[in-house]
Parts: sequence; C-alpha cells; structure tokens
Amino acid sequence: MKVKKLVLLTLLVAMFSASVAVAAENYVRKVDNFFILVDRSGSMDEKYVGTKETKIVLAKALLERMNAMIPELGYQGALSTAAPSGELQGLEAYTTAGYGASIAKVPTLIGSNPTPLGVGLKGLEPALQGAVGRSAVIILSDGRENTGEGSLKVAAALAEKYGACFHTISYADTVNGNQALLDAITALKPCGVGVSAAQLTDDAALQKFVKDVFYDDATAVDPCSLDDDNDGVNNCIDKCPDTLPGLAVDADGCPIDDIVTLKINFDFDKSDIKPQYHQELADFASYMRQQQSFTVVEIAGHTDSVGTDEYNQKLSERRAKAVRDYLVNELGMDTNLFSAVGYGESKPISTNDTDEGRAENRRILAELKGVYKKK
Repeated sequence: MKVKKLVLLTLLVAMFSASVAVAAENYVRKVDNFFILVDRSGSMDEKYVGTKETKIVLAKALLERMNAMIPELGYQGALSTAAPSGELQGLEAYTTAGYGASIAKVPTLIGSNPTPLGVGLKGLEPALQGAVGRSAVIILSDGRENTGEGSLKVAAALAEKYGACFHTISYADTVNGNQALLDAITALKPCGVGVSAAQLTDDAALQKFVKDVFYDDATAVDPCSLDDDNDGVNNCIDKCPDTLPGLAVDADGCPIDDIVTLKINFDFDKSDIKPQYHQELADFASYMRQQQSFTVVEIAGHTDSVGTDEYNQKLSERRAKAVRDYLVNELGMDTNLFSAVGYGESKPISTNDTDEGRAENRRILAELKGVYKKK
C-alpha cells in the first residue's frame, strides 16, 4: 500500500513539473530584470483600512503570493527595502525558491521610521546601471514621504537613464497615504501598471498584475513588437541587440560614436604648449574622466615641411610627448591611457606654401574614440 502511494505521489510531482514546463514554454518575458522595493516607513506599520493587519505585514504576504505566480523565464531579480534603504537580494538569476527565501527576510517590525522613499529608489541605481535589457521596478508603498529627495524626481531620472518601467502596488487609503504620488510614478512611462493592494486580495487580479508586468503569451506576441534592449528599435531590425541602457542609437539600433577631438598648434620649431591651450587640455581630461570606457588615446604630432624629414620626425615626436606629459603630470591622467606618436611632415592638413598653411600643419591631434552619445 505504501509503495502504491509513493508511486502515485511521484507521478503527481512529475505531472506538476511537466505542466509548469509547458506553461513556461508558452510564455515570453516582457522584462529581463525586476527590482521590488518594499516601503518600511512608519506609516506602513499602521493597519490597512478594512483589515486587522499592518500594511507591511500585508505587503510581505502579497509578495509571497506573487512570487508563486511568477514563471521562471530567465529573469534577473532583486529585492530591496526603503526606510531604511537596504538590499535583501542583489540582482541575480530568479528562482521561485531563491526569491522566496529573500522575501522571508523582509522585516515586519518597523516602529517610527521616517519616510525617505526617494533614498530607497536612489539605492537601486547601481544595480540598474549594471542590468542588461529591459527593467521593471515594482514599489509597494502607501506613497507617504517626509524626508530626503523627492521620489518622483528620482524615479523620473531612473526611467530616463535606464528605460525602467515603474509599477506600483498601493497601500494608500482614505486615512493615510499619497495615491497621487504613486499614480505619478506609475505614469512616468506608458508601460507602468498601478494597482491597489485591496484589488490584489483576489488571486485572479494578482495573476493579471503578474502577467501585465512580467510576461506575455507566446502566441500573442509579434516578435517585431519586442525591443529586448529597450533602445527604441525593435528586435527585427536591431543590428546591435545588446545596447547598454542610456545610450543614443541610430536607425539600426547601434550606439552612435561621440568622437571628441583635441587640436593644439605650435610655433615654428617649438614643442612647448602655449598657455592659451591649457583650458582646452583641462576640458579634454575632464571629459575623459566622465567616460566609462574608451580606447587608448593616440596623441599624434605633426610638423610643417620646413627642415629635413629626419628633423621633423623628431620634432613631431617631441610635440606629442609634450602634450602627453602635460595631461599626465599637470592634470593627473594615467599615462597608460595615451600613446604619443610622431608623423613628421607626412600628413599635412593644409598647404605648406603659405605661413598660414604651415601654422595649421604644426599641430598635435588627439581623438577620444570608443565613446558613445547618451540619450
């Protein structure tokens, strides 16, 4: 008898696992990454109207129910709290069990915490910055805030920089809360979904919210309507499908080069940098520091045609070295970021038959490449 029960139980588990796998195959994910932010401010310790439980206790229970409805489609998931701001799970591969263990860590004892909701949102930025693809931020809050940078301003900046969609589950009620703020955050992008916690007590409503945020039926999705890297160019024509968030792209979905040029001219037979170029050099160095990546900058030295080829080659090398040394010694740049190369008189940009033309040819030219325009 025990053997029969064990066999039956094994069959049931196998059938359930197969049904989940089939369901997952029928879905396509709407987002690649999701960040859930749970508000733990003092007002979330108050009882939610019409219930005997505090808002934070209800929020944790709702997360547990929602977690059971999210299909495992290869998401990256993170979980954080606001008031105080803290990370319960960094952005990592989503599994129902793993994320459930993180939800279990959400503290339900609050006390009189202030409400820096904007600080909590700001704390998501490092993970958003490193996320690849489409991102969703889901906020569970009553919308109250009384300290720190305004949450709407912070959310708007994150939506703009990283293309994130903001969704809200509201615990605002007629007694306490700021529904207007949550509505404004939800409306930052057309993809935003806003619901009240009261609506989600119904399992069918919660399942709809999960579907609206996380996935679509595979048969209902036109592949050309998808934009996996959220750059504004659909997958069917996107030739650069993994564009990083925040970069401007061309019609093919590829980042647009932002080549910055430094040009300095020299007096005849001189390699010393004239003071009039000091600010230009400082601006070039400052711009380099702001970039996340670029190729090694070649500082190319040039001369006019007066003098022998051998002499001009050495002069052009001294000019390139002078500029590199100024950037390193005077402006604190890393010497490994630059190469100093002399081209002598071999690459004129103007005629060598006039004083003005020769003055144009006595130059260094440096181009910062591998940098892309931002949105």
